[in-house]
Amino acid sequence: MKIDLGIFPGEKMKLVRQTEMSECGLACVAMVASHWGVDLDMASLRRRFSISQRGATINTLIVVANKLGLSARPLKVPLEELQYVRFPAILHWDLNHYIVIQKLERGIATIFDPAASIKKLTLTELSDHFTGIALELSPVENFHQPEPSPRLRFSQLWRGVSGLKRTLLQIAVLTVVTQAFILLSPYFLQLAVDHVIPASDLPFLLILSLAFGIFAIIYAMSSFLRSFVFLSSGTLLSFVMASNVGRQLFRLPVAWFERRHVGDILSRFQSLQPIQDLLIKGSVVTALDGVLAIAILIVMFLYSALLASISLAAFLLYLLVRLVLFRFERRATETAIAMRAKEQSTLIESIDGIVPLRLSSKESARFSLWQNKLNDSLNADVSEERVRIWQETSNILILQLETIIVVAFAISFVLNEQFSVGMVFAYLAYKTQFLQSASKLVDKFIEFRMLGLHLERISDIALATRDISFDYPGNDENKLKGAIALNDVDFRFSDADPLVLNSVSLCVASGEHVAIKGPSGGGKSTLAKILLGLLEPTSGDVTVDGVPIRDFGYQQYHDSVAAVLQDDVLFSGSIAENIALFEPGADLDRIREAAKAAAISDDIEKMPMKYETFVTERGSNLSGGQRQRLLLARALFRNPRLLLLDEGTSSLDTWHERKINEAIRTLRITRIVIAHRQETIDQANRVFEMKDGSLTEIAPSPR
Repeated sequence: MKIDLGIFPGEKMKLVRQTEMSECGLACVAMVASHWGVDLDMASLRRRFSISQRGATINTLIVVANKLGLSARPLKVPLEELQYVRFPAILHWDLNHYIVIQKLERGIATIFDPAASIKKLTLTELSDHFTGIALELSPVENFHQPEPSPRLRFSQLWRGVSGLKRTLLQIAVLTVVTQAFILLSPYFLQLAVDHVIPASDLPFLLILSLAFGIFAIIYAMSSFLRSFVFLSSGTLLSFVMASNVGRQLFRLPVAWFERRHVGDILSRFQSLQPIQDLLIKGSVVTALDGVLAIAILIVMFLYSALLASISLAAFLLYLLVRLVLFRFERRATETAIAMRAKEQSTLIESIDGIVPLRLSSKESARFSLWQNKLNDSLNADVSEERVRIWQETSNILILQLETIIVVAFAISFVLNEQFSVGMVFAYLAYKTQFLQSASKLVDKFIEFRMLGLHLERISDIALATRDISFDYPGNDENKLKGAIALNDVDFRFSDADPLVLNSVSLCVASGEHVAIKGPSGGGKSTLAKILLGLLEPTSGDVTVDGVPIRDFGYQQYHDSVAAVLQDDVLFSGSIAENIALFEPGADLDRIREAAKAAAISDDIEKMPMKYETFVTERGSNLSGGQRQRLLLARALFRNPRLLLLDEGTSSLDTWHERKINEAIRTLRITRIVIAHRQETIDQANRVFEMKDGSLTEIAPSPR
């Protein structure tokens, strides 16, 4: 394993990370714009420019750059002539990626990779990735800073928390009590050294010890109570914040999930933890630490202005070091989070795909891929830890030198009879408390600044546009009869993509059975998602029972339709729970009826726990046919008025499929079936063929 221990790379350009898998080109344009003094956030760029899930071409990046006020000049550049390109420039990388080259000096290129970090590469290393295509970008007259986009506020995360002000007040009161003891404790030391020891006054020592012992008990009880307040309030805040973000996550469009890695989504959720910790444990305590530090500093100046000035100078030097190192710390932390997310995504995907890996004997190759991601993650952790080492080393050096200087001056004060020995002990205790409180204040201040990084990550979820179905829910008066129609529907995934559906028209009457066939990649699955209201057409109309689907209401429509799609999955839980999709108090008789209609009831009855039999993640303990019939049972449990099957019976034998069709026919519901198998298509009343984005009705085969 290679661990990178290089010196911090410098930069004049902001590193912008891609969030979606295919937006590296967009992130590169944002980085070049930052070099020219304009900061563009990815959320606003994503809303303004739709990038294909398959990635962006050079032509797409030229269009984006021109609309932003950047002149774009594409070049085909041999590696030996790359030095003549105007930097920063976008480079085509590994045939499927874009990066920005910031500079090329003495054969060393500094690159900004939106999927990784800032790197320095030799020309030999560069040649392994660079495809020879570059894009120069330079500003023109209309290039300017756009209006700031909406930003996530802390209050949006803890919306719904009651009693937060009361909790913070309790923490403040308990913290004041504990800090009062801290402020008084050095005085106990001074009284004991200056008055008890010279006079051998044991009664006074006893009174002094009892008094400060009572203070110690109060201090311990206050700390105990404050810890419990932290625990209870932290748990509540964590639950509410996670619920608020989770609620938004579950309302996002399907396409949002398709563009992101699972590991990255999980890591964004994990960014809630440092925010929750700092808000409860940091906000009030940090403010009171500041008050305590000021109070102790005043006491220190009462002892000696010279000694206090030395301690204050040491604190200011520590503050300067933290501020200088902050940009390195933020970048290292951001890189470490991103690399951990990539490593987790690779591991999750590998676990999900262990069967094909085993069958193709590719475990070693996949393990090597994951190991490389792990190495990148550990390298990022090393960089992050390296910043901390610099901080700790600087802190140790500053404090040690400060202590040596203060002790030297304090002893000289004793020799000159300006200080008593007790005053030296007391001052040293006070200055230690001051530096501890002031250092905590600086550390919390840096952590608060670092929260901006975590807020940016969470805002990708919290500020994303929710699915259109929540804007047009409909009302309970709308009851679906089962008729649906498309009129001149076009669809493309982005402005740069070709049409997937081209002027598609389809009219399905209530109770009708329609089959759609066609070659793979012709747009059948996309058509299915539009029919289900999961995608909105680029142009054209979708009507339900003669009413535009928006007026009918997406949620109301979804309550009356069901589907079995190609990528449907089963969840960990019992068979009954999977059929009812974990509906609370689901009627077991309805579950049995749905299972019988899907021809899975006999299989379930043969299982040891019958309907309570546990289904593993994705149904891996069931056969392909059983999984598909269980998914069909889940669809039928909802008593839909419209049922759509996208290869929903492809894993079944002819006997099971015929039995299921007979059961569904008795339900008198609208059925739309997308299939390749001729026996399935022959069951339909009407047949359509989807080819190259166009839909044509054809004559059914003779029965």
